[in-house]
Parts: sequence; C-alpha cells; structure tokens
Amino acid sequence: MNSTTDAGTTRAGRRVSWSAAARRGLPWLAALLLATPLLLALSGLALAWATPAPETWAHLRAHVLPGALANTGALLLAVGIGCAVLGTACAWLNARHDYPGRRLFEWALLLPLALPTYVVAFVAIGLLDYAGPVQSAWRAATGSRAALFSPNGWPWAAALLVLCLYPYVYLTVRSALLRQGEAPAEAARSLGLGRWRTFWRIRLPLLRPALMAGLGLALLETLAEFGAVSLLGVETLTTAVYKTWFGLYSLPAAAQLASLGLLLAAVLLLAEWRARARQRQYDARLRPATRQRLRGPAASIAILAQAMLLLLAFVLPLVQLLAWSLPELSWSATELRALGNTVRLGALAAVLLVGAGLVQALLRRRAASRPALGGVLALSTLGYGVPGTVLAAGLLLGLLSVERGLAAAGADGVLLTGTLGALLLALQARFLRASAEPLAAGLALLRPSLPEAARSLGAGAWRRLLLTLPMLRPSVLAALLLVAIEVMKELPATLMLRPFGWDTLAIRIYALTSEGLWREAARPALGLVLAGLLPIWWLVRLQNGPSVPGRPGATSAD
Repeated sequence: MNSTTDAGTTRAGRRVSWSAAARRGLPWLAALLLATPLLLALSGLALAWATPAPETWAHLRAHVLPGALANTGALLLAVGIGCAVLGTACAWLNARHDYPGRRLFEWALLLPLALPTYVVAFVAIGLLDYAGPVQSAWRAATGSRAALFSPNGWPWAAALLVLCLYPYVYLTVRSALLRQGEAPAEAARSLGLGRWRTFWRIRLPLLRPALMAGLGLALLETLAEFGAVSLLGVETLTTAVYKTWFGLYSLPAAAQLASLGLLLAAVLLLAEWRARARQRQYDARLRPATRQRLRGPAASIAILAQAMLLLLAFVLPLVQLLAWSLPELSWSATELRALGNTVRLGALAAVLLVGAGLVQALLRRRAASRPALGGVLALSTLGYGVPGTVLAAGLLLGLLSVERGLAAAGADGVLLTGTLGALLLALQARFLRASAEPLAAGLALLRPSLPEAARSLGAGAWRRLLLTLPMLRPSVLAALLLVAIEVMKELPATLMLRPFGWDTLAIRIYALTSEGLWREAARPALGLVLAGLLPIWWLVRLQNGPSVPGRPGATSAD
C-alpha cells in the first residue's frame, strides 16, 4: 500500500516538475520562433563571407562603392537636416501657436505619409522631365529646344524624401511639445533670458530626445529607400545590393555588401533607441502651455508656408495621379491579378503578424524581470530598421543553407526559396514591430485587476486570453490596418523574394515606371495611396484622442 502511494506521489511530482519546466521553457520557445526569420537572415549574411567573390568586389570597389557610399552619405545628411528643420518648425507652429486653419493643418501635415516615395518620384519625373508640362511650357514660352534641367541625382532625391519623411519628426516633436509644461521656459525668462535664447538653451534641449527619435525613423527610411532612388538614377547601398544580385549575378557578394547596410542600420537604430530611452514622461498635472495667437502678416506667412508644403508633398502628386487615371479607369487583367495578389498578401501577412505581435506583446510583460528573454524579444523586432534588400539577401542565403541541410539529411525536393512562405518570413522580420507596438500599448491600458480576478475564479491562461481579446479590439484593428498597408506598399523584399511571375501592385508600379509608362502606373499607384490614407486616419484619431495629456487648449493674445 505504501509503495503504491509512493509511486503515485512520484508520478504526480514528475507531472508538476514537467509542468513547471514547460511554463519556464514555453516563453523561450515562442521568443526564439519570433526571432527565427531575422536570425535566418543574419546567419545568411554571416555565411556569405565564407564564399569569397574577389572579382566582383574588384568591380564594386572600382565602379560602384565610391559613388554608392557618397550618395548614401549625402542623402542621409541632406534628409536629416531637411526633416529636422521642416518637422520641428511645423510642430512648433502648430503646438504653440493659434491661427485661422490651425486645426486643419494639424492633421493635414501627416498626409504625405500615405504616399509611397516611389509614387511621388515617378509623379515628379512625369511633371518635370523634358517631355513634362513644366519644361514643355518653358520651351513654348522661350522658343528654346534645350532642356531646362534634369530631375535626376541625389539633390532631387533628397528634396523628395524630405517632403515624404518630415512627418516623422513633426509627429514626435509635436507630441513632446504638447506634453511639455511652461514652467521651465517661465523660469528661464524670469532669469533674464530672451525669447530666442530660451528656445535654444531650454526648449530645444528638452525636445532633443523626441527630435532624435523622429529623425532616426526618417534616416532609417532613407537608408532603406529603393524605388525612388532607382527611378531618380541615384546609386546607393540599397540599389547596389540589388544590382550586384541581379546584374552581376553574385548573391554572396550582394549579401556581403548588404552587411555594410546592416552595420549602418544598426548605428541608426542604436541612436534612435538611446533617444527614446532619454525621452521624459512629462507630468500631466503640470500647467500646460498656452498658445500664442498669430495675427496679420505672421498668420498669413504661417498659413501660406504650410499650404505650399502640403501642395508639393501631397496635393500635387494626388491631383496628377487622378489626371493620369481618369481617362482610363478600367483595370486590365494583369492589374486585377496584381490587385488580387496585393490584397491576399496584405491580408495573410496581417493575420499572421498580428498573431505573432500579440504573442510578442504578451511575452514582453513577462520579460520585465527576465532581461535575457527581453533581449531575444527585442531582437525579433530589429528588422523594422533593416533595409528590405538586406533582409532579402540574407534570408535567401539562410534558406538555401537550410535546403542544403535537409537534402544532406535525405529530405530531397524540399523547396523553401521562391515561395510565398519565404516572402512571409521576410515580411515578419521587417514588420513584426508594426504589429507588436499597438498591441503592447493596448495591453498596457488594461487594468491588472481584470485578469487577476479571472485567475482567482480559476480561469487558465488560454481562458484569460479569450476574456482579454474583446478589450483589445481597437489595438488589434489598428495593428491589422498598419501591417496590411505596410505590406502592400513594400517593394524591395517583395521584388526579390516573390514567387516567379507573382506580381503585386508595388511590383507593377516599379515595372511600369522603369519603362517611363507614367500614365499606366497611375491607376495602381492611386489604389495604394487611397489604401495608405487609412492608417493616417487612425493616427490622426489617436493624436486627437483623450489619451494625450496636457494638450494646450487655451489661447492668449499677444
């Protein structure tokens, strides 16, 4: 009898022990699965260095790298300065001043985010090249047959990227200004500092973390840019990776070159994270700043300057797309196929990534006391700052290694590359952060007492999750929307990893604009722009919601 009781106690103890081990190991397994696509890409980039390509590198050093590095550096510098000045000026104007039309400009200045940069690039070329309306009108007026200018080169690319990316800085700096109280500036003025010295010595240092956070996002987008710089004839590191792969037919050399892009992305990510770490959480109880009312010429200049910015960055490209699209609104069979593939890819990636993002957000709450687990979870979202060409090159080499390993183990015929699964892995590595962040924010707003009450009533983990999901519905919808739109607009990773002949709207636009067919590219581009307006609407709704503390609402006259 005693032996039977002891055996039962032993089996029960083993079950408890296995259960405890599973509870400890399951978060690690889930975190490693989330990080697998990026780890595959990183391993592919590392393995590429085992295959020397001296002849290709000799060509790259002589003819490609000097120009690509110079153009990339010039673009990063020019876009950084342009976005910092333009975004900060617009944020300061709308957060600390009041004038007729301010509420319209507050959200309208975000609209350029809805335009893919490659769409703005081909609209600009269509308007400004030799056969475009601007130069045609100039030749008709002057009788000259010479070209007035050529809309190619890095200065044009920098100007275009500034117009498309300044909202990142505007968004973060305006948010910081809305949360800042007026006490530090009042203290500075009471000590005798003038208006400009108060701005430079007090306000700007307080804004620096938000400015660096927005600037980091703009520079990461610049580094990852592929479509716009290709159309404008600018050789950068991103285009060099693509041309080395598909022009020189050397995947190892392309992956080795992509490692350089990865290094630059890591530096920018580190700067952005340090800036975010220094961001201060301002106390909502601080007295909010009052807006300074602008009148007369000052108000007119503010309105005119922002109207011109919106005209160049959003209205003019949209009107030109409509003008090109209206004569022929019907879609061809090829375009409808591309539209169907785009919608299918966006929906499939959104569902998969929101599921993965929910797991990531739930695990992040557990990782507060487990730094190693937190490190793996942070690694899984690093791909958001890595250019699509870099991810594609690394992931393809990683998957090829897996295929060779499976073949050596006897599993011949298993094909991982050139499939929709490979493309989805790249999209997970690139956009997991876009789904995890809204869900983590939604979880942070839930009262801890709700799951604790469910636990006290005996609900298991799965049951508690099912009870929590309805309360997360706004965050889930936001994550679905953000991921679907980002995936539909994604160009380089889709271009390099899609199954053969499987085109999306972004690929169709790239193929048509590469041949100068602006009118034919307008219809699919217009579809992408209209889809891109949805996350902007959500962003504006979030900005205007009640969660923004300390929003200055009062106004004061001079």
